[in-house]
Amino acid sequence: MALSQRVYQDVDEQLYEQAAALAGELENSPFYFWTGRLTSFANHYPGSIQLIAANGTVIFRSDRSLINRGGNDVSRALARAFGHDQTAFAATESLLQRDNLRVIAMPIHRSEQTVAVLLLGHSTGDIRAVFNLLYLLGGIMGIISIIISAMAGYYMAKKALKPLEDITSTARAVAAGDLSRRLTSKSQDREIRVLMQVLNKMFADLETSFQSQKRFTADASHELRLPLTILKGEIEVALRHPRTAAEYEEILKQQLDTIDRIQRIVNDLLTLARADAGQFELVQGEVDLSLLLQEVGQQHLILFDSQHVRLDMDIEDGLMVMGDAGMLERTVMNLLNNAFKHAPEHSSIRLHARAVDFSAIISVRDEGAGISDEQQQHLFDRFFRADDARCRKEGEGAGLGLAICKRIVDAHGGDIWVKSEQGAGAEFFIRLPLAGPNPGHQDRLQGLLQEKESS
Repeated sequence: MALSQRVYQDVDEQLYEQAAALAGELENSPFYFWTGRLTSFANHYPGSIQLIAANGTVIFRSDRSLINRGGNDVSRALARAFGHDQTAFAATESLLQRDNLRVIAMPIHRSEQTVAVLLLGHSTGDIRAVFNLLYLLGGIMGIISIIISAMAGYYMAKKALKPLEDITSTARAVAAGDLSRRLTSKSQDREIRVLMQVLNKMFADLETSFQSQKRFTADASHELRLPLTILKGEIEVALRHPRTAAEYEEILKQQLDTIDRIQRIVNDLLTLARADAGQFELVQGEVDLSLLLQEVGQQHLILFDSQHVRLDMDIEDGLMVMGDAGMLERTVMNLLNNAFKHAPEHSSIRLHARAVDFSAIISVRDEGAGISDEQQQHLFDRFFRADDARCRKEGEGAGLGLAICKRIVDAHGGDIWVKSEQGAGAEFFIRLPLAGPNPGHQDRLQGLLQEKESS
């Protein structure tokens, strides 16, 4: 539309200039020279020319009549030129039709009166050709644009959907059992990258969970198979031939020891299963940790003395924590039993407890063979045991004690860790939040108050 209006404007300007020049010549020439002037102008003018007198007589016509072309538009333009003494334009229908014309009607004056009207018609065939070319080029460019847009859209859609395809294929592989698969697509979309990171973490957690479950099942089966095999063998041997009541009693006592070990393993497994399921029930209450540690240490004195192992206790008074006294006692007993199993004869085990800031720090140290850095990373995993060379006492457990200790300490909002070097023993630490102020701070504050009162 804008181009069409511009073309109309250019054609009208050109017609107006040509008509004004010819009208000026006619107005300045006698009537009998008009025919010659018009003929001379028509020889080099490519369009149609008509001169119509005020009485309707056609004074001059170059090749064809313009009045009857284009319906009423030309007649109205002619009437406007005669009646209103104004230059008017008309078009024979559309510029884009074949053999259509753009017509101008300009009045010719004599003694300030309109004596005739000059009609100039300009063919729009060349304009039609230009528009046809534009339509052709526009169509070709449109088709090319559609093809390019389709190709670009396909490429962009494929590129945008590629991460989703990778996610789908990886998720299917993980669902089929390949838990080692990870997403590696480098998408520029931040949301896609975040989604991939979350999914990779989920896949890693699933892999860790399944591996832990498989390892747990295998280790539990292994730990229970040995005592069950021993129990079955002893019963089979006992039934081979008749025995006395005393012999049966001795065999039953041996079987009770084996059953006790099986029961301990099952109880420990049940404790860990409840902890993993979030069903670790604690009887919360205020616990005098200092008194609990002293009592647990006293209970181990006879056991330690049987192997010439000395127990050094350095426990700060007034350590109060919130928690389950039975579970905390079980944790300290596991650490002391573990230290005793790995402590050589004529060595010492140290049990220390002190307040640091707002926490109680418990440490149990032995003088055994120590633990390597690689073993320390798995020390609190279930069924994990250090090298047999580190254990110097009989009756090594199933490797569940430290795992249970960690679950208990975690349930109390604390931490447990180990420091050890090969050949320099091992020291286990427990941090528990205090239920009240630091007793050391309280003692110092009380001392300062007493000194102030005395002064």
